[in-house]
Amino acid sequence: MSRKGDRIRYFFKAFLSRGRKPEAGCPIFGFTLIELLISVAVLGVIMLAMYQAVGSSVTAYSSTRGRQDLVSAARFAMERMVMFVEETDLIAEPDTATAESRLRISERVLDTYNNTTHEYDAAGDGIPDADFDADGLVNAGGSDAYDYVTFDLDESDAGNKKLRETLPDYSSSSQGNNLSPRVICEHVTLFQCSRISGDVVQIELTVSDGRGEVALKTRARARRINK
Repeated sequence: MSRKGDRIRYFFKAFLSRGRKPEAGCPIFGFTLIELLISVAVLGVIMLAMYQAVGSSVTAYSSTRGRQDLVSAARFAMERMVMFVEETDLIAEPDTATAESRLRISERVLDTYNNTTHEYDAAGDGIPDADFDADGLVNAGGSDAYDYVTFDLDESDAGNKKLRETLPDYSSSSQGNNLSPRVICEHVTLFQCSRISGDVVQIELTVSDGRGEVALKTRARARRINK
């Protein structure tokens, strides 16, 4: 039998006979202190490498997830502003090519609001406006005043500027009443709108949470403006 086999055989024999004196002439095999120290050191190196690999994976996942959240928030806000611009018949602000942190447009010209129940309905009520007067006219002037949708920047917290959306309160019996501003995007570092032409607005939005940054820029055309 090889020396390795002898070591294994005598190791188990010693394990089974622990507590008894070894037989005469029977060699006793075991690990020396140096061997134990080397084993512990090797095991420590392996565990450290595994810890670093797992830590790197978790960090990469957290970074990717954080950027995805930023992209989702920025895209939601941008797409919402573009949607309202495309369905409006009046761009009130900005009114020049000078960039400003405010977008103010008239209400959406869609038949998705029921003037009787004051609820949004895909089927609508047959009246292509969202005013409470239900006269079938959209921003016709005179008594049919404009209701506005506004996007602006809340800078009250310098460390976390917020993009807000303010919608008309269609459940109110008084025209011109608005709902409370609603935050649609946080950690905004840049929000600028400029008038490119009579019916085109350029919108820039940058979002950063300190770990990542997302910058979006687009142009939206108000398709319902009469030229």
